[in-house]
Amino acid sequence: MKEAVIAVVYPDIDTFDEHVEAVLNMVPETRCFPGCIEAHAGINRTRFEIVVFHLWESNDHLERYLVWRADRGDLDARSATMRREQDFRTFSVP
Repeated sequence: MKEAVIAVVYPDIDTFDEHVEAVLNMVPETRCFPGCIEAHAGINRTRFEIVVFHLWESNDHLERYLVWRADRGDLDARSATMRREQDFRTFSVP
């Protein structure tokens, strides 16, 4: 079964542009990761929020991706300058 991810990121306002650039640079890498069907990012400059949407062939593919990002330090780098914890949700897609 496919797995969808929706994450809303709340960067510190003074690091917002840096977060946008980093997330937009991560999207093409995500699209190339084995099992990724699609990946997108949306930016709201009024609320200083970034939303990330991924669709994966399976939960196993998503888990491998998350481990890869964590091992590289990408997740910690983004978390270090957030004004609040991201909302991270997954959904099974029939």
